Amino acid sequence: LARDFAGPSLGALSLPGRAVPARGRGGYTMAVSPRDGIDHERKNLCVDEASVAGVKGAAFGIAVSAPLVAAAHVLSPMFRSFSVSTKTGLIVTPFFGFFFLNSELAMNACAQKRKAYAEAVRA
Repeated sequence: LARDFAGPSLGALSLPGRAVPARGRGGYTMAVSPRDGIDHERKNLCVDEASVAGVKGAAFGIAVSAPLVAAAHVLSPMFRSFSVSTKTGLIVTPFFGFFFLNSELAMNACAQKRKAYAEAVRA
């Protein structure tokens, strides 16, 4: 499990006609053709940026939702009658929501930067 959280490998530099090792799901190495038109090093940097942004969003989500649910539990007799599943859902939904929102926004921003870079290189 530890290798799953270590982040993606940047792999070797691509050489013409040689396969580039890259990490797939679960950290397993897979061969990627250097002629597939994708700059894998920049793509992996985008994934890293998106992961960091997602973790920051998740931390924000849990930092906001957990104290609010705890305060509601202490202050509201009606809220105390809610099930544990309901309270857990109220805590983890913002956690996952902010993780995915921030990850997706960071990935889109990075894709736009990659697209602008590719257009500048072609010109």
